[in-house]
Amino acid sequence: MKAASVVPLLVASVALALGVATAQQAVAARDTTVRVPVPLIPRAAEAPRVPRAPRVPKTSGAQRRSSASKCNGYSELCDRKLNLVAFPTTHNSFASGDNIAANQNKGIPDQLDDGIRGFMLDLHNASSSTLFRRASASEPYLCHTSCVLLNDGPLSDTLKYFTTFLEAHSEEVISIFLENDDNFSATTIAQAFEDAGLDKFVYTPSGSSTNYTWPTLGEMVEKNTRLVVLVDRNSDTKSVPWLVYDRNYAVQTPYTVGVGSTFGCSLMTDAQPLLVMNHFVYTNYSVLSMEVEKPSPDTASSVNTRQSIVDQANVCGAAARFPNFITVDFYDVGDLFKAVADINKVQYSSPSVSTDFSSAASDSHTTSAASLSAATGSTAVLAIAVSALALLL
Repeated sequence: MKAASVVPLLVASVALALGVATAQQAVAARDTTVRVPVPLIPRAAEAPRVPRAPRVPKTSGAQRRSSASKCNGYSELCDRKLNLVAFPTTHNSFASGDNIAANQNKGIPDQLDDGIRGFMLDLHNASSSTLFRRASASEPYLCHTSCVLLNDGPLSDTLKYFTTFLEAHSEEVISIFLENDDNFSATTIAQAFEDAGLDKFVYTPSGSSTNYTWPTLGEMVEKNTRLVVLVDRNSDTKSVPWLVYDRNYAVQTPYTVGVGSTFGCSLMTDAQPLLVMNHFVYTNYSVLSMEVEKPSPDTASSVNTRQSIVDQANVCGAAARFPNFITVDFYDVGDLFKAVADINKVQYSSPSVSTDFSSAASDSHTTSAASLSAATGSTAVLAIAVSALALLL
């Protein structure tokens, strides 16, 4: 659609959005009830059942890792192959803070220190909208749906936090899933990793994906190849061998689960060695007579319970699928880390560490639409309206 024909629509939509916001505030004043699913309560006498993981081969003392006392916080995980380990993971890891589109309360530095070891990042072209042309078309930005609605800055800026973390903590293994929404080339994505100094940690699979034999966490620690990177499109292993196509190695459970729905373990694509178990819900938000799906922070306390997460893992276990990436919204609410310890069959201990991220901080790590990035209340309606229209310009 041409810009000239959209400007009147933009003006009308903004006015309508403000009207909708006023009406919603009036409704909110009359009805403040928050409807949440009923939490699942574990029986007092029973610990949550967990899925049976594939058998871990016994190793001799000579075969065991000696330099790594712990891997991702637990000594027991050092001898397990990557596909036999469950990792606490955040959905839309970059989308945090006081924003209607945020999936997390805390940013990536806090997530790393708190024990999150799987991350999902969405890559967008920040200059794809004519409303805010402040970035090079060749540089990936981290945005949620639209860079007008939530823009967390250049990918390379955020990757510096991972570099600082891995440099400071030599026994941690991390995985990053990239959603390449605007079809950046593999070499462009790789450049962001190189600019952040993160490419020195990447792990490169060396065989066919179908029956790929993953290394143990201890082996990855020993070789200092402690970062797995997967992308959902435009992989090019000839140019960038370590940036692998996610569907060749991993499969996900559905990620469109509404509030109050049941979590299952159906697979969205063909089965692969790694399983991303999505455990988060969305709620509908009405704007301009449209129903928009948005994260649901109000239900995190009941969705992220130890029992609820382990129950879904058991469904996967019954289907002979071991869940590797336990993916949640608002990870700091609930018992994600205890549930992951249950799935890994280890005694829970706090995975938190402390890292000095000051060297990774960047003045350029800001949003290109700052006035909209803190969208809450009536401003959120306007932000969604402008975001939707921006996609047409």
